Amino acid sequence: MAYFIGNIPVDPATGDGQNLLGRAHQEHSRITCGCRKPAPQMYVACVNGRFILKRMPGTGAEHAPGCESFLPPEDLSGLGQVQGSAIKEDLDSGTTTLKVDFPLTMGSKRPAPPSPSGKKPTEAKASPRKLGLSSLLQYLWHEADLVKWTPAMQGKRWWGPVQRALLNAAAGKSAKSRDLRDILYVPEYWKAERKEENAARRAKLLRGLQAPARGTAPLGLVVAEYKSHEATRMGARFLFKHAPDCAFFAEEDLVRKFEKVFADQLMLADALGDVHVMVIATFSVAKAGYPVLREIGMLLVTANWIPFESIRDYQLIQALTESRRAFLKAQRFTLDHETPIACAVLTDLESPVSLFVADPAADTNEVAALREVAAEGTYPAWLWLDEDAMPGLPQQVNQRAEKETAILQKTGDHEDGRQAPGNREETNRRGLPDGDRNGAGERECQ
Repeated sequence: MAYFIGNIPVDPATGDGQNLLGRAHQEHSRITCGCRKPAPQMYVACVNGRFILKRMPGTGAEHAPGCESFLPPEDLSGLGQVQGSAIKEDLDSGTTTLKVDFPLTMGSKRPAPPSPSGKKPTEAKASPRKLGLSSLLQYLWHEADLVKWTPAMQGKRWWGPVQRALLNAAAGKSAKSRDLRDILYVPEYWKAERKEENAARRAKLLRGLQAPARGTAPLGLVVAEYKSHEATRMGARFLFKHAPDCAFFAEEDLVRKFEKVFADQLMLADALGDVHVMVIATFSVAKAGYPVLREIGMLLVTANWIPFESIRDYQLIQALTESRRAFLKAQRFTLDHETPIACAVLTDLESPVSLFVADPAADTNEVAALREVAAEGTYPAWLWLDEDAMPGLPQQVNQRAEKETAILQKTGDHEDGRQAPGNREETNRRGLPDGDRNGAGERECQ
């Protein structure tokens, strides 16, 4: 993708590009993306000592569908409900402040509420939206670009790059005045020969979260793939993949709630088999040094690490990946499960198409609401609302050409004697990045 400062092209991955971006960052200059005209604006952020380009808030739909910065309109998912309220971006500093509805400290005493004045309220205010644990995990998945898929990513997503993408997504994000990177533990890809150095890095993070002699104790965040939990005298021991040498403990009450709240998701994961059960949890560190879980959230993802909610979600995602389609998965964030949203948006067409699916158990009112949202959406809609087999997916131009070619090859050459056209080469799009968005080169931010 081409980027410009005025009429000057800039490549964020080069040293010269970093110099140009550094100057633009100091002068608060905007960058334009050459994906379409009029060119969408972007801004420069400094993350982990590097200058990167980020789309302006609310402008994802202004980019071309094939652009790395493209996002469908926020009304097709739950993002619009939290952007600007629970998620606030500072364009000057490139940092993001998150409002969350769970504590990140233990032992703090809330101040007593003020005594009632007897006066009637003079304003009607909506309760501020906040991210819960599961919606925070969805946000990190969104920021890590793990909701995006193109055929070029096949075989390139495994825990190593996924783990790095999640850590990069947490950079520049804070909640309750805590930098997420200071409290977040995402296990590194397990290799026996790296066991000791990985354990040393984890121990350093845990030491920073131990309770001080006085005052409140900080809580950490863990994002990891759930493996199992087994009963102990006081509750259960939780094991996560890629961290076999670090058990997380939970009290009996939390274990009981975990098994009740996530029973359906765990059963669905067992039924499907080839999926990942991702867990996000707050944890404290006991005096003896081991971590103790406090609150838990969950997200199911496919073998390619694409999030899904239901069996229909999963079936559609599998059909899309097997047919080599490019798409973006929509997520709910704070929306309840009765609120109709798109399942995904196809991005390999000249104009995007919204994909809507209904759960087979959905009642007539839920199906009607989904149909209404689809009809009023920004993009044309594809619907799978009944119990019949999945309808055919919207075809790409090159897919139609290939189909016509196959028919012609069976019946001979074209009527005018020309050879049947060959297949078009697919555009090789970038797979999951190992670093920050747009691959910015290394440089210290001034």
